Order: sequence, then C-alpha cells, then structure tokens
Amino acid sequence: MKSSAIPLFFLVLLLPMALEAQEELPDRLVAVETARSRACVESLARLAELDASLEPYFLRLERLNALGVAMALESREEAAPFDRTDPLEDAVVRWFSADSALAVRYLADPQDALREERREARNLLLDRIRATMVEVSSELDEKARAGADIELAAQPCFGAVMVRSVVLEACANTTSPVCDAARATERQEQFRFVEEPEEIWNIEEYGPWSPPGPLRMSQDGEMAGARTSARARLGNVVFHFSLAPLILARQELDEEEIAMYQANLDSLGFTFDHPLLVMAPAFEIRASMPPPLGGETHYIIHFGDLSGDDIIWSAEAGSGGLFQALMPASDTDLTRLSAGEQVSLTAIRVPEGEEEVEADLVYTLPILQLNQETNVGILLAYLREGGLNDDLKTLIPPEGP
Repeated sequence: MKSSAIPLFFLVLLLPMALEAQEELPDRLVAVETARSRACVESLARLAELDASLEPYFLRLERLNALGVAMALESREEAAPFDRTDPLEDAVVRWFSADSALAVRYLADPQDALREERREARNLLLDRIRATMVEVSSELDEKARAGADIELAAQPCFGAVMVRSVVLEACANTTSPVCDAARATERQEQFRFVEEPEEIWNIEEYGPWSPPGPLRMSQDGEMAGARTSARARLGNVVFHFSLAPLILARQELDEEEIAMYQANLDSLGFTFDHPLLVMAPAFEIRASMPPPLGGETHYIIHFGDLSGDDIIWSAEAGSGGLFQALMPASDTDLTRLSAGEQVSLTAIRVPEGEEEVEADLVYTLPILQLNQETNVGILLAYLREGGLNDDLKTLIPPEGP
C-alpha cells in the first residue's frame, strides 16, 4: 500500500547508512534562494494585479447578496444606501415602494390576489438577482482560470523566507507587495526576510503532534477533526506529516477493493461497519520543497536511519514544488508511529547509471516526537474502538431504517 517513485528494495540496498543531521550548506542553496527572492518580486506583483482585477467581482457578488437578503427580510436597512444609477439597485428600491403600497392595500382588504401579486413581484426580482450573480460568478471563474499560471508562478513565494538585499535590488524598477515589506525596519507578518542567503539554512522550526479531536463538520461543510499532525521546517523546506482516517464511498469502489479495505480493518482489530463508507487509517504527507539544493534526485519519508524496512513514501525530486500524498498505513507503520519512532524527510542523490552503490545524503528533516505517542494513541483508540464509526453514522446517516 505504499507509493514510491523508485523501487523500495532498491533504496534499501542503496542506503545502508545511518543518517545524521545536515550540517554543511547545500552547494546550490545560495543560487536557488537568490533566484526565488528575485522571481517573487515580479510574480507577487503580477498576483497583486490579478487580485485587483478580481476584487470588483467579489464586491459585486457581495452587494448582490446584500440586495437579496434585504428583500428576503423585507428590510431596506440591510442594503441601504442604494445606488440608484445601478438598474438592479433601482429596481430593488422601486420594489420596496411598490411592495409597501401593496402591503397597505392588503391590510385594508386581505385578498389572496394581492398576496399572490406581492409574492410574484418579489420572486421575479429575486430571480433577476440570482441570474445576475450567476453571470458575475461565471465571469469571475473565467478570469480566475486565465490567471491560474500567475497563481502557480507565485506559489513558491507563499510562506517562503526571502533575501532582503535581493528583493530590494529587484524592487528598484518594480512595484510589488513584497517591496514595502523589505524596506520596513520592523518585523512583517506577511513576509519573512534574512540578510544573506546562507542564513535561510539556519532557520529551523518544529511543531509538536496536535491533539486529535472527534470527527465533525466544519463551517464550510467539510469533514474536520479525527487527525493528529506535526510539522517541521529547515530553511524553505517545509514538511507536514499527519495520521488521519481515509474515508471513501463504497459506491466508488468495486467488491475486491471493498474486501481489501475490510480485511485491513479486521487485521488491525478496528470497529467499522458503516454501510455507505469504507475506512483505513492513513498517512497524509505534504511538503513544500525548493528546487534541488544539492543535486538531490529523490525525497524519502521514513522511520529510523534507513538501515532496514523504514521507508514510508518516496518521490523523484524533479524541480521541487508542492508534494502531497495520502496512503493507507500498514500495521507495522502504525505500531512504529504509536511507539514514538521518529518520522523524517530525507533528500538523497542517487548516482545515474550505477548499481549497488550508496546514495549521497543531501539533508534530512526530522519531525519532532513531542506528544507523538500520546496523540497517536488517542487517535488510534478512537478509530479502533468505534468512536469514528459512531460519529460518521451521526454525520452521514446510513440509508434505510
């Protein structure tokens, strides 16, 4: 059930070595981070222009929604003041006046025809507002899709630490949101800077394993809770590792796949009998990686020192970027995680065209073990003893009696 970019047995043969914390500066870090800081000035400027072009659409949708709420509540104050130069807003103002007159007539002579006239007038205008919202949303989606490349180019800048001197040099002839932040003397919330590229590699941040609450429905209608996560950062390498239930609809799987998931739960001793869903405890991996800093060819998520069957997941390094993976966890991996064994991300360089030689370690980034045993144990008990099963039946009731 593991996903790997290269054969796991090959990696094990290549890496019969103990990993040590990275001490030497990767030889391409200065070049990579200098290029990032320079590129972010332009890409964030383009993103700001895109956001500015989209803002009128968001404001228009917000205003249309306010008009609809005002009509639904029959309260002018919900949308006042009105722009009478806007045909739709003018129509809403005229509707309030006409509806008020109809209401007075209805109070004097409560005829069903007057009540129906009020209802039809309101529904016609509400339909017009909804149609306008659909039109504006369509235009917004079209512009957002056209700007997808701009957002993609800016992705390496989000949350990244940049080099102040490089940014200021690139800002000489450019207006960009990052320029004012680089010129400021006080600490900025949105952007982080160092004075020299080499200082980026001195930044280390570690978060403890988070407490796992019960499964719940979030405000945006998505499933939340029932997970424990930890994060680590070394320079602009950011690594998140989580344990959470993988929940799938039975109708999206064939009988063989359903049997496989059920057999896995039976082997783990987990209670789960929701008739619409299948479940497996899973590892969720998310890593934001710079372009190769020291010629690395692969990233590995693993336990221990890679002297045995330690590998959880691997991927080719390519040009870096955002790496995400979700995979069912084996019984062995769950046992090791709940026992507090450390999980790490390691970048290696596998020599081309050579066989049965040691790969070179470029750097390794461990996850902090603080609260690991406790919070992983709590979550596994919640999955094993039926807590998740019961909460899912409440959130997604089984069909039938």
